[in-house]
Amino acid sequence: MDGEELKEGLSNLSDTELTDKIARLKKSLSSNIGFRLPDGGEKLRANIKLHEDELEWRKRVGSDQAESKPANAFQEELYALNPCDRKSTLNNQFSQRKRHKRELLSQEAPYKSPVDKGEQVLNVDLKGWDSSTRSKESIASCFSEKFKASQAQSSYTQRHSNGQAVVLVDEEDPDAIKATEPVDHVIERKATTIYYPSRVDPQSVEICCSDMESLAPEAYLSSTIMNFYIRYLQKTKPHADVDEYHFFNTYFYQKLKEAVLSKQNEKEASFVRLRRWWKGVNIFEKAYIFLPIHEDLHWSLVIICIPDKEDQLGPILLHLDSLGLHCSKALFATIRKFLVEEWKFLRQGEVPALPISDKIWENLPRRIDENIIQVPQQRNEYDCGLFVLFFMERFIDEVHRRLKKKDFTMFGRRWFKPEEASCLRMKIRRILEEEFKNASEND
Repeated sequence: MDGEELKEGLSNLSDTELTDKIARLKKSLSSNIGFRLPDGGEKLRANIKLHEDELEWRKRVGSDQAESKPANAFQEELYALNPCDRKSTLNNQFSQRKRHKRELLSQEAPYKSPVDKGEQVLNVDLKGWDSSTRSKESIASCFSEKFKASQAQSSYTQRHSNGQAVVLVDEEDPDAIKATEPVDHVIERKATTIYYPSRVDPQSVEICCSDMESLAPEAYLSSTIMNFYIRYLQKTKPHADVDEYHFFNTYFYQKLKEAVLSKQNEKEASFVRLRRWWKGVNIFEKAYIFLPIHEDLHWSLVIICIPDKEDQLGPILLHLDSLGLHCSKALFATIRKFLVEEWKFLRQGEVPALPISDKIWENLPRRIDENIIQVPQQRNEYDCGLFVLFFMERFIDEVHRRLKKKDFTMFGRRWFKPEEASCLRMKIRRILEEEFKNASEND
């Protein structure tokens, strides 16, 4: 994303969103992410400066002028439906600079309407998305065509006239898509929420159209998108079957940490509640347990490996971090306590057959091995979630059955090219677009 595109994206943020993003970027910089980047955080600092300049410009314009409602044609309070049908006023949808320009235009020609009321126009564009390969029919699935950065982005602004909705667009956008069917029908058809892989699946992930915003360029992946792709790997990878792998979602580690840090007299009860997360699953029977970690605005991955009985090894913990930001020692300590508590619980009853020798099992707390894995490093501050998902996918593709010592040779800084992980952003977006499209067609 070049400078002009970035500024265009900033202008579409509300003051609150802009302030929150500045705080988030500064927190990333202060948490040593910047120093671990290839450029030492230079691009991150420049990005913060652009955000601060945009906020300062808005303050100079003046709150009265920047926040006042448009005159005449825009005097009436209009509402915009976002992709998940939540309403927000036009003032929050249009960018500050474009709104200011529109006010000046309306003062010069106060009775000029930007759109012929007899015409229905759609220009639905999600910020920063490359939609050049999408069909116009995908409007029904919450997606539209991507225009050049120099063209204005408009919002879902609607006005009803004679029983039909008219969508207003920016004056400077000459390439708006003209819809031949009523807007109400379009909204009625589009799926705003989907459940993957299905609504009846006990581990289904609920995804809203607005969740796709975290797949925009330079955006941080949300837990919803992370959990969707984790579930997608489970359903599509032939080796990721229920007998060999177990996947915890992105919320589990925080709950585990709370249980570990609970008071001594509450610890047992905390682990009883925590055990619901893997109800009916014997962790020590699995070959691999994936644990995504989210702390300090950063994602990393821990994989718990249970080797073959013949190898005479206990559980092996692997930590994969694309910035080396998370403290491996602290993560290992938390997960070790998790394994030891589960070991104690299972020993209270009859232990089923396990892929662990009796000798190792009896001394399991002392036989847990810890390994910090060297992996390819991300080249920016926002792709960490993509790297975690790519670690999982690559690991599943390359490691079959239980881990062997020879499998450690595949790791390293050259395990894959960093851009392969970064490109996962577009892949996930395409998959979700197809899911929303299918859901719309089935409605």
